[in-house]
Order: sequence, then C-alpha cells, then structure tokens
Amino acid sequence: MKTYSTVLFDLDGTLIDTSEGVIGSAFYALETLGYPKPSFHDCLPFLGPPLPYGFGVVCGVKESDIPRAIEVFRGRYIGEEWYLRSTVYRGIPELLASLRRAGKRVAVTTSKLQLAAEKILSKLGLIDYFDPVVGSTEGKDRNTKEGVLRYALDALECEPKDAVLVGDRCYDAEGAKAAGIDCIAALWGFGGREEFDPYPAAAFCDTPEDAGVFLLSDR
Repeated sequence: MKTYSTVLFDLDGTLIDTSEGVIGSAFYALETLGYPKPSFHDCLPFLGPPLPYGFGVVCGVKESDIPRAIEVFRGRYIGEEWYLRSTVYRGIPELLASLRRAGKRVAVTTSKLQLAAEKILSKLGLIDYFDPVVGSTEGKDRNTKEGVLRYALDALECEPKDAVLVGDRCYDAEGAKAAGIDCIAALWGFGGREEFDPYPAAAFCDTPEDAGVFLLSDR
C-alpha cells in the first residue's frame, strides 16, 4: 500500500473551524453592498472555495461587484481580526505532532491569502508544525487550489506521487486531482462524503484520529 512522505493540509474546515468569522465577514460585505443576507446554513458552501466563487456563485453577487465585496470582506476579516473567531478542531494538534515525530513533512495549502493564513495559525499556536504555509496570492500562479498545491510541491521539492492533501471540500479533491496528488476526505469539516463521489479519495476519515491511523499505519 502507498505511503506518503509529505502531508498537505487545507486550512478552513480541516485544521480549524472558521465558520463564525468567515460567514460573519461575508454577511457584512453583502450588507455593505446592499445584497440580501442568506441564512447561516445557506452560506456554508461559502466556506472552502476561493472568495470570487463564494461571492459570485454562493451569494449571487454580480461579477462587477465581486472585487468590492472581497475588499470589504477582508477589511472585516483581516483588518478587524475576525479571523480570530476560529477554533482548532479536536485532535488536530495531536495529529500534527505525530506526523512530525514520524518524520513526515507537513505543510498548509489554502485558498486564503498567505498573510491571513499565517496570522491565524500563529494566533492559534499551530504555525510551528508546518514546513511552509502556502496561501493564495493575487497573481495567476496561486489563485486556484491547483496553483497553491503546485507551488507547495515545488517549495518542498516533492514529487506529486509522494504527497497527499487532507481536505474537507470537493474543491480540495478537484485541486489535488489536477495537481496529480492523492486526497484524503476530512469528513469532520464543512463538506460531506457525497462531495467526493466524482473524485478518487485515498481515504475517508471521520476524525483527525482516523487520518492519523491511515497516514501512519504500515500499510
């Protein structure tokens, strides 16, 4: 059975629960631009994909208004530190520590802006677990999940066959497939098992403990 030398983690819905800060900031942006505010439940698909998709597809913001919506969102989420309204999922510190003890290289690969991801991980005491933290940028090379993953692989000098992504949404599975790496479905996050049906998953894990068993077993 296949083993991996490098484990890449999505951030929102995989390492941490960011729903309060993210959705609250999205609501603020929608209200500022005069758009109706959906229910919290209806806004859950906003969590995970890049912001242009979240505002355009999930929230119905016109394409011409999306840049302003993102600007207002970031002003609340980063500028007013709503990113601190996040909690670490139970079992995540133990999982990360066990991977490091086993000699695995561990990185974060997120659609969040690099600076925001680093601030969140620092505040929550997780940043020292990771070799690099790779977030998105405004440029074309890292504004998709695939781009973020490829950048991380290059930074780690890692072949795609030796890496696996742990993520909770179909966007993670899609990006992993495009980058040529395997994906573990983190079912403790924001997505559901059915999201992964169109994509091959190396494993379906209900908890971080399950992910640790899969990643560290002598398969």
